[in-house]
Amino acid sequence: MTNELQKQEFLKAYDEYADAIFKHCYFRVSSRTKAEDLTQETFMKAWHYFVEGSQIENVKALLYRIATNLIIDEYRRKKEESLEGLMTHADAFDPPAINGENPEQNLLLRQVRDVLDTLDKDEQEILTLRYFDDLGPKDIAKILSVSPNTVSVRLNRAVKVLKRRFAERTTRDPVPSRI
Repeated sequence: MTNELQKQEFLKAYDEYADAIFKHCYFRVSSRTKAEDLTQETFMKAWHYFVEGSQIENVKALLYRIATNLIIDEYRRKKEESLEGLMTHADAFDPPAINGENPEQNLLLRQVRDVLDTLDKDEQEILTLRYFDDLGPKDIAKILSVSPNTVSVRLNRAVKVLKRRFAERTTRDPVPSRI
C-alpha cells in the first residue's frame, strides 16, 4: 500500500467511524474528556497499523478492538484511584432522550444504565457493543477475538441477566406515574 493510499484509507476510516468510536468510549467511561482522549488514542494506534502496511480485513472491528483495549486499560488505572475519587464524577453520563426531550424516556434510559452498571464488565461490554453501538455478532466476535457463536451465547445470557435485574429493580423502585 502506498503512503498516499494508506492516508486515504485512514481518513476514510476516521470519517466513517470517529463518531461511533467516541460514543462507544463515552458510554463506557462516562466522561466526555476521557472519551475524547480515548478516541484520539484509538485512531493514533490505528494509524500505526495503516503505516506498517498491516493487512486490515475489517477496519471497524480493528477500531473497536483498539478502543475496547484502551477502555480496559482505563478501568485498570481507575482501580488505582481512591474510592473518593471514583465517587465524584463531575461530567457523569446523562443519556439523551431518544425523541427530543421526553422525560419518561430519559428516566427509562437512566434506569437501564443503572441496571447495566450492576452487571459484570464482560456483560456490560457485549451488551454495549450490540445494543448501543449496534454491532452485529460477527463484528463483536472479531473485536472480542471469539467465535460468533460464543458472542450469541454471551449476549443471550447477558440479556437474561439484564432483564431479571431490571424487573427486580422496577418492582422494588417503580416508575412514578407523574414525572
